[in-house]
Amino acid sequence: MGRIQQSGKSLSDLVRLELLDEIRRGKYLVDSRLPNEEKLAQELGVSRNTLREALRVLESVGVVEKKHGLGTFVRGESSPKVKPGLEVLFRVTDAILELGMIPGTSSIEYQSLSADSRVAEKLGISPGTIVNQLRRVRTADGVPAIYCIDMFSSQVGDLDVEAMKSSIFSYLEEVKGIRIAYASTDIRPIVAGKELADKLEVTAASPLLLLDEVHFDKADNPIFYSRLFFRSDYFVFHVVRSR
Repeated sequence: MGRIQQSGKSLSDLVRLELLDEIRRGKYLVDSRLPNEEKLAQELGVSRNTLREALRVLESVGVVEKKHGLGTFVRGESSPKVKPGLEVLFRVTDAILELGMIPGTSSIEYQSLSADSRVAEKLGISPGTIVNQLRRVRTADGVPAIYCIDMFSSQVGDLDVEAMKSSIFSYLEEVKGIRIAYASTDIRPIVAGKELADKLEVTAASPLLLLDEVHFDKADNPIFYSRLFFRSDYFVFHVVRSR
């Protein structure tokens, strides 16, 4: 019987996490060669196809490298942080995938409410106008990593909450026919405080990164306003500057 035990994750995800843990613990050192597929699959108690899928994901994030005719080599532990460039509009789901982790949603809340002065200004509407608000905790390998508060203008219409658990961008484009062209973003460091600490399972004094942004379509219409709270032990952001 192999070491991998079934849980809510797919078998290939479990194999990937097991291999990553073994690399972190030093069982497989940087530049060392992993056992051949047959032996490693046997040790883990999984099929070679399952192992190959796990290795494919690890190779995509630079943890291992497959050399034709030579085997698979360890290149290093995946970075605990991802550095999305702020000059590129990215999906939260993609940011988590860049960590080499599996994106998920552990909680989701939906309600209609009156826009306060800040939301009204961001969306170009009158205070008191009804907007739809979505609150989600996005996870990386089951660990809360990002708390998302998204508020949608009335032109978006009613929302299918279940369909929006993962990518809002994909939902808007595929279901609503609305393509987000760009976002205007402010970024600043904050301290979590009790409410955010509870959501993200960190201490109240933990530093977070807040992305406060309005998303627009190609006609410059504000579609939704977001406040995204990122755990700073998982994410940093960078900007390429030139003279």
